[in-house]
Parts: sequence; C-alpha cells; structure tokens
Amino acid sequence: MASSARGNLGNKNPSKVIEYLREIDDHEAADALAPAGGTGQAFGLNWGSEVWGHTGVLIGFIPPAPSNRLASIENAAILPPDPSLKGSRIKISLEKFWVQRYPGRGTHEILCEFTGKNQAQGEQEEMQFALKTEANDGASAAVSGAPIFLGVTVGNNGIAFEGKTINVRSKTDEDLLSALSSGTFREGLGLLTTVQPALKPFVGLASSVVTAVLKRSKNKQIHFFKLGLDFSASQTSVALRHGSFAVIQADDVNWDWSSIAWNVDAQQIVRKETGQAVGFNYLVFRVSPFEEQ
Repeated sequence: MASSARGNLGNKNPSKVIEYLREIDDHEAADALAPAGGTGQAFGLNWGSEVWGHTGVLIGFIPPAPSNRLASIENAAILPPDPSLKGSRIKISLEKFWVQRYPGRGTHEILCEFTGKNQAQGEQEEMQFALKTEANDGASAAVSGAPIFLGVTVGNNGIAFEGKTINVRSKTDEDLLSALSSGTFREGLGLLTTVQPALKPFVGLASSVVTAVLKRSKNKQIHFFKLGLDFSASQTSVALRHGSFAVIQADDVNWDWSSIAWNVDAQQIVRKETGQAVGFNYLVFRVSPFEEQ
C-alpha cells in the first residue's frame, strides 16, 4: 500500500511527460510543454493551463452547515480538532470530484484509490477502496456522496487517510476495472468493531487492480495526497472533525482561502469575485457520524 507523490506524472522527467502525452494523442499539450527545437528539461515550473502537472496539495474545510449560498472555505490546517471523536465511528464519503484538466482528449476515465487504517480491538486494520469514474475537462465526475469507508473507528491519534487518482487511457483494462463494479465496491467498505479476516482478500483485490492498471504505459498517477486527520494542536496537520474537506491539486504558494467559496447550489468551489470554477482539479470528502442500519 506504500505510495507517494513521487509517482505523480508531474514529477516525471519532462521528456517522459511529453512522450506520454504523444502516446495518448494529446499532441496539443505536448507541443505547449515542449520548447522549440526539442523536448528540453526545464518546463517543470511552468505548467500553464496543465493543472494536472501540479504535485502539491491544499486542504480546505467546508463546515457541515453552510450559512448561505456561498459558504466560506477555511484553511483546514488552522482549525481546532474535535477530541470528542476519539473512539467514535465515522463515515468517509466522496462528495465531489472536479476535473479542470486531465491529460488526453475527450472523456477521461479515472481510477481513484483510497487507503487508511481502522482501529479494531486495539489493532490497526488495513482499509483500501477503489472506484472508477469518468469526467470531461471543466466538469464534475458523476459522483455525489459516494461511500468509501463506513464505520471507521477513530483511534486516540486520529486516522490516516490517503488517496490517489490515476488517468486510465489503456482500453485493455476494461475487464480488469469491471471488478470494481461489484456490490461491495459500489456500496463502500463496511467495517466492524472487530478484526475481519475476510477483509484482507477484499483489500488485496483493490490493491492488485490498482497495481495492474499502473503497469500499463498509457495509465499514469496524476495526484497523490495524504491526510493525517488527528487531534494535535498544529498548523501543519489537518484536524479531525465532522465536515467536508476540499483536497485541491495545486502548488500555489500565494493561495488565499478568503477569495474562494463553496457554491451550495452548484456544488462547486468558485472564486468569489467572478463566481467561476476555481480552475484546479479537486476532490471533496465528507467526514460524518456513522449510524448503524
């Protein structure tokens, strides 16, 4: 389950990135990144409109009860944690996946993988869930409130939550990805308060599918993020609390959370001044109380 941002396409050698874009017939993007006279080695700091080249992450927090149509998004790193969640059970769901721009032309098929650990009987149990979706540039994937982990028991140190997105351009992987259409993968990973031996084969299936997909040359990891949702009083980690977390793929050091908002009607992150989409790829996750059926 080990992974890192080093696997992102944006961290690859520039000539390899351009080679990949040619391979998937995105010649327009390849031409824009390649300097005149060759592939070069120095375009990494200037991706232009190719926001999929960003390798960083910005985390915002959307309160669970917005007060108006444009809800403020706060910097998740400066919010206080909610210690009352220690030992509680939570649900993590994917509320939104906005694709501003991904490599390739036409509709993008995207594989999302999420991992973490569940605290059960004093032991940590591996969690892994994967889903596939589709989206065009400048549009949302058809995902809203999709359950990922159901019944996660929160330990005294919070929970670890990681994710990655993979651009799938190889048509030979359709049968492989069909495994993710089973009932369990559609309904989220249900967890118990006891260790589940039966969970390991499921986790293994998700891992093997993602590993196999990444071995194809036309499939590339676009973004990786790691959230340490914990209870520490820190300005460098993300505090665990109920609400929605916006995970934005960006390297913008001049980022200003006060200039953007969550449009409740459109269910989008927008710029307050223009009302237009924020212009980056992002996912929104919701952490909410878990209720037994």
